[in-house]
Amino acid sequence: IMFKDPSFIYLATILPPILILFMIWKSDRFPEPGKFLVASFLLGVSIYLPLNFFVMVTEDHLAPLLGLDLKEDPYTAGEHAFLMFFRAAFLEEGIKFAILLFFCVRLSDLNEPMDAIVYGAAIGLGYAAMENIPYLNTGNPETAWTMKIVKDRYYPLVMHLGFGVLMGWLLSQNLFEEKNVFKRKLMLILALALPVVFHGS
Repeated sequence: IMFKDPSFIYLATILPPILILFMIWKSDRFPEPGKFLVASFLLGVSIYLPLNFFVMVTEDHLAPLLGLDLKEDPYTAGEHAFLMFFRAAFLEEGIKFAILLFFCVRLSDLNEPMDAIVYGAAIGLGYAAMENIPYLNTGNPETAWTMKIVKDRYYPLVMHLGFGVLMGWLLSQNLFEEKNVFKRKLMLILALALPVVFHGS
């Protein structure tokens, strides 16, 4: 009975990303300040605010400008690719990348390669926590633990964590590992491009 209670389902959706971030924080040999990790997590949560605006602009203005009709389903291959790779992947990963680049990189405590990975994970987990809220099936608790709903709840969590780690790792290559200017620029581009490609795929 407890497992079907809406408040339990809510906690089962919100707590995993918080617990995973806590485990990442505690497993870091030189832990980041908790306040900066919490700030990064909350910035990940806040992605929904600008994202909703960008989605509206994309669907209502950019798509028609490109001759794409997103109002009618089934979509053409071009419309489907636009939805998956630009509307979903590029917008979400682009905002995550901007937070990582313009907030986290400026922190004095981001001073070793592992740090960018930890902050990337924090942003990804924050966004996953917020994104999963609409997937809550509190309207029908009987199906809350079916395989489909469980996948809808936890696959995005794993996905956004993975993309955040990948983004942070590639950014750390740019910041700490590569000395060659061309390779540094390449790593910076890949830090956004690879998560977008994997997300869209």
